[in-house]
Amino acid sequence: MNLKYCFGKLAATAGVFVAALASAHSQTVWVYDGQLENGWANWSWCTTDFANTQYTLGGLPTIKATITSGYQGLFFAVPLPVAESYFSTIQFYINGGAAAGRSLSFAAYVNGAAKPSVNLNNYISGGVVAANAWRPVTVPISALGLAPTDQIEGFWLQDTTGSSQPAFWVASLSLDGLTPSQPISVTVNAGTQVEGNIQSNMFGVNTAVWDSGFNSTTLDSEVAAAKYQAFRFPGGSLSDTYNWQTNQTNDGTTWPTSFDTFASVAGPLGIGGMLTTNYGTGTAAEAAAWVKYSNVTKGYGFKYWELGNEVYGTWETDSHAVPNDPYTYAQQFAAYSKAMKAVDPTIKVGAVIAAGEDSYVNNTNHPAKNPVTGAVHNGWTPVMLTTLAQLGVVPDFVIYHRYPIWQGQECDFTALTINPSFTSDIQNIRTQITDYYSSSSYVAGAAGIQILCTENNSNAGVEGKQMVSLVNGLFLADSFGTAINTECKGYFWWDLINGPTTAGNNGSWLYGWREYGDEGQVDPNTFSPYPTYYIEKLISKFAEPGDAPVNASTANPILTAYATKRADGSVRLLLINKHPTLTISAKVVLNGVTPTSTATIWQYGMAEDDAAKAGQGSADIRSGVLSNVAPTSYVSVPPYSATVVIFTPAG
Repeated sequence: MNLKYCFGKLAATAGVFVAALASAHSQTVWVYDGQLENGWANWSWCTTDFANTQYTLGGLPTIKATITSGYQGLFFAVPLPVAESYFSTIQFYINGGAAAGRSLSFAAYVNGAAKPSVNLNNYISGGVVAANAWRPVTVPISALGLAPTDQIEGFWLQDTTGSSQPAFWVASLSLDGLTPSQPISVTVNAGTQVEGNIQSNMFGVNTAVWDSGFNSTTLDSEVAAAKYQAFRFPGGSLSDTYNWQTNQTNDGTTWPTSFDTFASVAGPLGIGGMLTTNYGTGTAAEAAAWVKYSNVTKGYGFKYWELGNEVYGTWETDSHAVPNDPYTYAQQFAAYSKAMKAVDPTIKVGAVIAAGEDSYVNNTNHPAKNPVTGAVHNGWTPVMLTTLAQLGVVPDFVIYHRYPIWQGQECDFTALTINPSFTSDIQNIRTQITDYYSSSSYVAGAAGIQILCTENNSNAGVEGKQMVSLVNGLFLADSFGTAINTECKGYFWWDLINGPTTAGNNGSWLYGWREYGDEGQVDPNTFSPYPTYYIEKLISKFAEPGDAPVNASTANPILTAYATKRADGSVRLLLINKHPTLTISAKVVLNGVTPTSTATIWQYGMAEDDAAKAGQGSADIRSGVLSNVAPTSYVSVPPYSATVVIFTPAG
């Protein structure tokens, strides 16, 4: 395992021993440590060398910054902002080279603008940049004029003289996290249901025609153990070139898993299907024939059918006269849905949607006016919904995909704190549906449109080591917990089996011991499960179809909590510790239920993942008994772990 990004380090330079600034008990995100890390980038407007060896620190290269004219700056930016509330200080070392003293300001960059700057000398040990020596700098977050809800997009060091200055060097730059006070309070209100009962589509996973081992005994047993309730088929972007009758894509490839093979596995396991029909190169007649074969001829009874996969994206195959066009798509959706439901009126047909009214503006031929705000938009969703409303068509559900991180942006801290945007995306999609149907006679029907997330993973780029690490498992747990507290009615992880690659980001700052990436939950070569698979098993202990999500909250977001209530009165609590080094004591206060004196506890974390690496001990989720349970109880949650506690009502 690699804990480099979360610990302070010891560095020696020019014979002088320098103690690291970061605390071993706080969560640190490294910006630069011999190289840019965790997705941070150089946006400087001064002359820079980010691999300079004239002055090193701890044997590592450092940053040489030269200000050649007035008000130039050394600027660090991150594409996925980090929440201010997690951090206490920004820390680094500075060296003046041949010249002592500099006139520099320091400022945070938030919401596209700099906050008021501070004099850097006020935060340098000794009060001034030293010549030929490293001095530590500690800038308190509280000094930067940030609001508790601010998201830090970057920060800079800027000249204040209006003229050139000699070169200086910067090293070991990090954001140092706040050490949470213990215990962290967790409150569960078992009588407060936050959303409708959980549906079976929330326990979904994507499967694909390339899964050559899909019907193997080993994989079937793993699928049964994880208690998946729904499979999606035939496989992402490939769906828009796939002919279900020939089991081929339009390049002539015949795939190892046909539709009948898929159904032969899903059926006996009692698993439902989410089938993606071919919009890119198919026809409404072809889709209707698939429904007939599936539900009439073979009696498979699959109820959920999507039209296309991410067809707002120019990466998708689309042979229509105007490709990736929401107006064309809406017209085709009307034709597909009519033809498919003529065969089986009980099916549900879903349309592809995107959050944001200005997302995926592929053309401006059919601008859509929001009936509520009066604003005109050309984004995918406004145009599609407007066209559907004009056609008098209401989809049964809409399809949302979520990959919040792109290749090169990987940061373990970001992956574990980015899920609030899941909630805001679902809310935005509902608002768009409500607004764009508001002036039509179909507004009542539009209120019944379900929102389903049929693809979710942390990263949409080339997969790196984070994808198969424990961090991605915790991201899954947090995503599922977030989803059940929204109106999202379907949650499908991408993917059951995908395939390993070494082409992604395998940076040493990322946690994990597998030096490759894979978006699947199971290795296709050995059927060895990754952490995301074990988290799926853990989720099956936390929730089942029919459970009610109930209110749960924590006093510190480094520990997240989600809760469900079962028909038998039991309350199940999911706790996720997002801290890489700190065991958290959770003070759990139960309202609305009086528990028995013992509770069942399930956990998965570092110990289990390390066992998989060593090939010793159990890599599986583990169970135990929590004693001395009362309306207020204490649960120990190990670092980087997920814990499920099952409280049984007394009497």
